[in-house]
Amino acid sequence: MCPPETQDPSCLKEDVAQVDLGGLAILRCTGADRIGFLHRLTTASVQGVGVGAGCHSLLLDSKGHVLGDLRVCVMTDEVRLLVAAAAGQRIATALARYAVMDDFAVAVEPDMAVKALCGPGSAQALRAAGVPVPEDFAARPRWSHADAASPFGLLWLVRSHDLGSDGLWAFGAATACAALAASLDLAGVPVLAADVAEALRIQAGEPRFGAEITGDVLPMEVGLAAALDHKKGCYLGQETIVRARDRGLVRRRLVGLRLSGDGMPTAGDVIVFEQNPTAGRVTSVGRLPGQSAMALALLASAVPVGAEVGISHGPETLTAAVVFDRPVW
Repeated sequence: MCPPETQDPSCLKEDVAQVDLGGLAILRCTGADRIGFLHRLTTASVQGVGVGAGCHSLLLDSKGHVLGDLRVCVMTDEVRLLVAAAAGQRIATALARYAVMDDFAVAVEPDMAVKALCGPGSAQALRAAGVPVPEDFAARPRWSHADAASPFGLLWLVRSHDLGSDGLWAFGAATACAALAASLDLAGVPVLAADVAEALRIQAGEPRFGAEITGDVLPMEVGLAAALDHKKGCYLGQETIVRARDRGLVRRRLVGLRLSGDGMPTAGDVIVFEQNPTAGRVTSVGRLPGQSAMALALLASAVPVGAEVGISHGPETLTAAVVFDRPVW
C-alpha cells in the first residue's frame, strides 16, 4: 500500500515521520591504521571515539575546502563513514589517495539501503514494526550505533539528526529496508512530503552536499565549524582554518533569508545589499505550507542579521530579510 504522506511539519517535533534524505552511502574503512589515519586526516578527534559511538568530522583539501561531510562510526573491526550517496565514491577515492604508508583500505559498501525516521517517536515506531531498538538508544549521543536482528533481516541503527530533529537511520539490505518501510506504512507512520522536508532543512540551517557544500567552501562559511576540533594535532587543510580563525578572515557565512511577498528565488540568484551588487548568492529555497518562502544563502559577513536585502531574480528584484546565521566558530 502507498504510505500516508503528510505536509504537517509538526510531526517531527511531536511524533515521527519517514523522510527521504536523498541517499546515504557507507564507506567501510579497514586496516590496522584506520583509527590513526582518519584521526590525522580529518577534522575531528577520531581517536577519542569508542566502539559503538560516533562523531561528526570533515575531509578537507589542502586549501581547507570541504570535500566530505562525514559521520564517523567506530566498530570493533572497522570504521564506517556515512556520507551523501552522491559523494561516496569521490570521498573514498580521496581517502585512498592519502593512505600511502598506512595499513588502511576504504570501499563503498554495496547494496546497502537506508530508512530514515525523524522525530521523538522514531525509536517507538521501529519497535512497533518489530525492530528491537535498545531501550536507551534514543538517549544515547548522536551518531551512536548498534546492530538489530529484525524480522526483516539484520539492520544497523544510527542515532541521527536531520531537519532540526533527532531521529534514527536504519541501514540494511535493500530487501530488509523495503520490508521495514512496508511495515511502517501499515502502522500508519507518515512520509514527510519532500518539499516540506527541504523547507525544514533550510529553516534548520543544515548545509547539503551539492547545494551549500560544493567543494569550494570553507567549513566555517557553511555552518560546519562544530566538526572542527581546534585542540587536536594537524589535519589536512588545518593551516587555512587556523589562519582564518586567528585573523578573523571569514568574509561570508551561511544565513537564512525570509522572503517578503509571494516571490520565490532560485539557487544561484545574486544577493544585493546597499552598494554591494554581489553581496552573496542563494543556495537553497523552500516554503512551509502557509508561510513565506525561506532560503539559505552564502552572504557577506558585513551584512548583519535583521538587514533587508535584494535578490536579483531574472528581471525582478525580490526582497528578503536576514533572519539567522550559523555560528562561524
